[in-house]
Amino acid sequence: MTELVIVARVSATPPDADELERRLRLLSDASKTEPGCLEYEVFRSSENPERFVSIERYADADAFAAHRATEHFHSIGVAQVIPMLATRDIQVYPTDARITS
Repeated sequence: MTELVIVARVSATPPDADELERRLRLLSDASKTEPGCLEYEVFRSSENPERFVSIERYADADAFAAHRATEHFHSIGVAQVIPMLATRDIQVYPTDARITS
């Protein structure tokens, strides 16, 4: 099975950035309890504090699909996080496409 790495770059308007951080923490904490979630880290830019990046790693495509079907993904991610976003860029990288070891 091929693991998937998800890189999500998002931003909020400056007045919403602290609240977005709080909600991203909630989503990360809930996602880390999923059996197929191997890693879920969120970073906030020190130079542009309204910008965030999450690095997620799932056991395989089925685990990523299961993540997107969870109650917390819908109640926090879809209902709370996505409406706050000024920008959103999600990239999916299969680990079998890795170019370094």
